[in-house]
Amino acid sequence: MKAFARILIAGAASAGSAVCAAGAMATPAPLTDGQLDLVTAGAAAVVSSTDAAAAGALALTGTTSNSTVVQEASPYPGNPALGPTGGATDGTAVAVGSNVGLKGEPPTSATTNVQTAGVATGNQMISSTVNQTVQGAGGVVFQAGWTFVYGAWIGL
Repeated sequence: MKAFARILIAGAASAGSAVCAAGAMATPAPLTDGQLDLVTAGAAAVVSSTDAAAAGALALTGTTSNSTVVQEASPYPGNPALGPTGGATDGTAVAVGSNVGLKGEPPTSATTNVQTAGVATGNQMISSTVNQTVQGAGGVVFQAGWTFVYGAWIGL
């Protein structure tokens, strides 16, 4: 067992030395104008997170999540990454917790959690988020969220 521990320690030390040596050999390189445009120019990002939980003799849950991002061609010659960008995401969650009329069962529960968010860059931006929860009869909980973002560089 002591030999195994020595091998582990030696391996960790070797890996740490290799990482340090690789970092010491790296030299910064200047970025081209095209690379800088991609780093500093427009972009959009959207994200959604969904969760559902239910308890009872009958417990059903379901979630969905979809996201998309698009970037149009730039109207500014020499700045290919300054095109308008947009993104949309949605998320839904449904949970049903019921004892379906059975006596002596533990209490039922149903919960949902939907979060959506997004960001776009530009000097003209639009962002809209809607999140709604509906509680229905029989222990049903439904929640949906949507986020839309749009960003454009105008008048450059």
